[in-house]
Formats: sequence, structure tokens, C-alpha cells
Amino acid sequence: MKVLKGILFSLLAVILLLCGVIGLSAVRPDLFDRFKDGGSATEEATESPTGAHPSENSLPAPVSKPEKKDPVSKDSISRDQTSTDESYFSGDIPDSGLMRGLEPAYKNDSPPSEVPGALSSMTGLSEPHGTYDILDDDKADELEASLSTGPTGDDLDFDEEFYPYYHMLDNRGQHLYRQIYANAKELNPDFRAVEKDMPWSSFRNVFEAVFNDHPELFWLNTEYSSRYRNNGECLEIILSFNRTADDLEGSASLFDAGADSIGQNAYGNEYEQERAIHDAILDAFAYNLSAEMNQSAYSGFVNNSTVCAGYARSFQYIMQQLGIPCYYCRGVAGEPHAWNIIKLGGDYYNVDATWDDSDKTWQYEYFNLSDAELDKDHRRTSLSVYLPACNGGQYSHLEQPPEEAPSSEEGSSGAPGELPEGTYVGSRDEYFDQCVQIIKENGKGSYSFDLYTTDKNVYNSCTSAYADGSARDEFMGDRFDQIEGASRLSVDFTGTEENGVYKMTQKVRLW
Repeated sequence: MKVLKGILFSLLAVILLLCGVIGLSAVRPDLFDRFKDGGSATEEATESPTGAHPSENSLPAPVSKPEKKDPVSKDSISRDQTSTDESYFSGDIPDSGLMRGLEPAYKNDSPPSEVPGALSSMTGLSEPHGTYDILDDDKADELEASLSTGPTGDDLDFDEEFYPYYHMLDNRGQHLYRQIYANAKELNPDFRAVEKDMPWSSFRNVFEAVFNDHPELFWLNTEYSSRYRNNGECLEIILSFNRTADDLEGSASLFDAGADSIGQNAYGNEYEQERAIHDAILDAFAYNLSAEMNQSAYSGFVNNSTVCAGYARSFQYIMQQLGIPCYYCRGVAGEPHAWNIIKLGGDYYNVDATWDDSDKTWQYEYFNLSDAELDKDHRRTSLSVYLPACNGGQYSHLEQPPEEAPSSEEGSSGAPGELPEGTYVGSRDEYFDQCVQIIKENGKGSYSFDLYTTDKNVYNSCTSAYADGSARDEFMGDRFDQIEGASRLSVDFTGTEENGVYKMTQKVRLW
């Protein structure tokens, strides 16, 4: 009997002890946190280290749950839970997250030569950058319930010839790319990520790919942010738009008008179109490090004031509209810098319109260069190392520096300093105006006449007009209406060059 009583008293003591523990845990749950997860948790919230980036298998240490359940909003996250994506601009190959595993087409380990002093300040590239927040489970649940994915862009596709950065990504990266693009188009600044398994560095790759491929998204800033669960699951993507998004219809009208004013200068074959747009941008734009929205093509087309990013994205946009593949290339040239890579005749070339617009350079010094030539003071970085290598030569150095150009005083006949007698033209428009004036004076019949120019560009432009058939359009319309009694017109063109003088002969039949 005594033994039985002892057992009963022992059981009663254990029951009372368990009740006490349960009651204490309800009052002071924090005393038991240290025993969770193998006893590794601390009593203080662990701060997410600034500059750290979530990797494939880990995130910065989670923060403990706040006692108050604040509503989830963009301002409700305390700043000590936020990590900043500071500048990651370097010559290194970018993180491979959400990438296809491509080998860089561009490799250069040699140090660049010193950048010319007059050009070293003509950069101004702002790298894509952002922040991420780590949310506790309660806030994460609340946020996830309140968000939609927005348009996912699943019906979209992007031609590899014109959107190379999209095709650098794997299937998951392309899925997220389409979602970011579609929501940016719809001016939807925050949405739930369609790809949850997305480390921070991988997100950077996808955002950069969207930004680099699409200069038409002129309202999209280089800043962005995202929010993660403690377990590394991406919940929300937040985009940043500039002030043009407040009246996108009006802003787009100004953007299109500015782009058209540059694009209307294009004529001839692909090379001539490229050169004409390059020259038109140099004429219209001014380099200004403090220009508003200077990372966008809007700053160039509308404000005519920009930095390297604005030059490059404007040139890229016009070339895309003309059907000529042209890419936005990021790199370093003393400082972070941007330029273009263009495809002509199956080969690729580098074009730096910003540096061609310097008073200290000839306007074609950085026009259609190979990688070997540009590497003297430029280096590709980040995703741009995957763009095609530039080894073309057919369309390089077709323009001559002024000191190498033939003297206009050296004619094909007579003593040095004399030009052949005749009518000289200084532009393509002047050439066709002179043709019509002469035909108008001569009237109906068959005859020929000569015109001259000392400008190789004018000669090439006029020659190409007959080669590609655009001369017909030049003669028709208002010009043709000036020729009284004309019903049909035929013009055959031949051209010759001697000592820097270009002779253009027109055989005319008017009836």
C-alpha cells in the first residue's frame, strides 16, 4: 500500500509540474525560443546585413516576429530588416542564377589603356540597383493574400535577333522577364512574383535583361525592390517609374515625336541609315550629367539633354524601329559607361555615339569599331559580356578624318586649286532639287546633264537612291508637279570620282 501511495504522489507531482510549465509558456513564450531549431535562436532579432544577397540555399538570418501585427504596406517594414543592393558593377561574369549557362562571347583580361581626359567625364551610367526586404511569416502571409501577379505576359515572345538579353535567361528567368515587362507596360508597380524560387542575384539578372532590351519603356527607372519570406521565397516585386508615368499618353506622344524627328533622317542601305541616325543624334543631343531622366531615351528625344545611357538607348530604339538589330551594351570606360552593338551585313560592330559627340574627337572615331579596337579604353561588364563579339570589318572606317580627306581645291582638270566647272550640290535634297530645276528648264525630250559634289556622303546617298529605288519617290510628288506638261519621267544615273570630286551624270527622258 505504501508503494502504491508513493507512485500516486509521484504522478501527481509530475502532473502539477507539467501544468506549471504550460502556464509559464503561455505567459513568457520568449523563455522557450532558445530551444527551437536545435537551440540556435537568440533572444534578440538578427539584423539582415547591409549589402548581403540571398543565395540559392540561404538568406540573411531571419528576424523574430514583432509583437504587434502592423498592416503590410510599403512603409511598414523597419529599415533594419532591409538589405541594399549596392553597386555591383565590375568586370566579373555575372551570377549564373536564372541564366542559360552561356559562355561569354566577350573575354578580355588585359587592363585598358588610360581613357582620354576629355572623354573620361562623358559617362554617367546608373547601374540597375535595388533593395530587398525579409518578412516574418505573419506579414508574408498577409502580403501574399493581398497581391496579384498582374499580367504575366505568358502570350509574349521576343525575337532573339532584337532582344538578346531575354534569350540569355533560362525558362524560369524568361517567365519572370515576361511578367516584369507586362506589368511595366501596364504601369503596375507591385505584383506577386510568378517565380518564387528566385534568389536576389538572379532577380537582378532578369531585371537588367528587361531594362537592357526595351528602350521604349522610358518610364521605367533603374531602381527596383522585392520582398522575401524568411525561407528565401520571393513574394513581391516592386518597380519604380519616373514622372512620365503620371501622364503616359502625353509623354508617349512627345517621345514618338522626338524619335520621329531623328528617324526621318534615315535613308539608303543599312549602313547609310545607321550613319544618318548617328549624325542626327549628335546634332540634336547635348551631353549633360545633370539631365533629368538621363538613363532613358526620353531624355534624348524630348529634352535633347542626356548622358551615355540616353544616347545609347535612343540609338538602340531608332535602329530597332528601322529593323536593324542594335543592342544596349554596359561596361566601363574609366567610369560606368554605355554604348551600342549593331549588326550590319551579318557582322557586329561597336558604336559609341556619346564619345563621338565630344568636341575633342572626330565624329566617327568610335563608329563601327571591332572589340579589339574599342578595348583600348572600353570594357564590357555584367550581362553584356554575353552579347555577340564584334569582329566586323566591312563597315568600319568608311568615313575619313578631316585631315585625311581629299582637298576640295584639287580638281580633276586644270592647275591645283581649280575645280571642274559645273553645278555643285552639298546635300541629297539639293541634288534632287537641282535635277528637277534643270529638267524643268529643258522640258520634254531626251538629254543628259552633270552635277558635282566634293562630299563623299552626299555622293553615296545619291548613288544609293538609284540603287534602292528611292530616287523615284524623290522625283515624284511636289518635285514632279513643278515640271509642266510632264506625264512620264525616266532618269538613268552614273557616277565617277577623281581627286575627291564626284561627278554625277543623269540621262533624262521626259515625255
